Amino acid sequence: MIEILRLDNYRPVTKQMKNILQPKKLAVIVASLLAAATVSYPISAQTTPGPIAEPNVKLNVQRTSGTCPQTVGLWWITLPYEGGAEHTVIADTKAFADSVKLVASNNKQFVEFVAPLRSNYASCVGQTRNQEYKFYTAQFKNKKAYFRVDLRKINAPAQEITYKTITASRPYVRWAIAD
Repeated sequence: MIEILRLDNYRPVTKQMKNILQPKKLAVIVASLLAAATVSYPISAQTTPGPIAEPNVKLNVQRTSGTCPQTVGLWWITLPYEGGAEHTVIADTKAFADSVKLVASNNKQFVEFVAPLRSNYASCVGQTRNQEYKFYTAQFKNKKAYFRVDLRKINAPAQEITYKTITASRPYVRWAIAD
């Protein structure tokens, strides 16, 4: 004979049902149902229109005279590895110049790019000053912008520029550092 217990005034609950309602068993049942619902729910990728990424570092420009951009944006990506890291930096010179040239040099510690300024910034005289990223600088003078990566300003046993070019009309530099 099945014994009937009453938990409320409306519904009888058997001992078998009472066993199912134990917290552990109930948690397993609910988790299984949630997992099944999650697996069966179709997932669709959502994209937002606009640029893929904005520069993740902004260097403030200290203006001496003329009309200058407020900042120089950098895309800076670091790939750490045991004993060092590889860095890739791209300067967003497109914000104030249409073209850029790599200044020829065999120096593995220093690279410089030069770009004629757009007419609205041609009067700019100024430069970036940043204590945290002092090895990245931009200077504005004589209707030109100069972007430099100077690894001599880093206190480390070994650092070297491994690749330098122009990509998408922007300065592109890859460099490595060892501990």
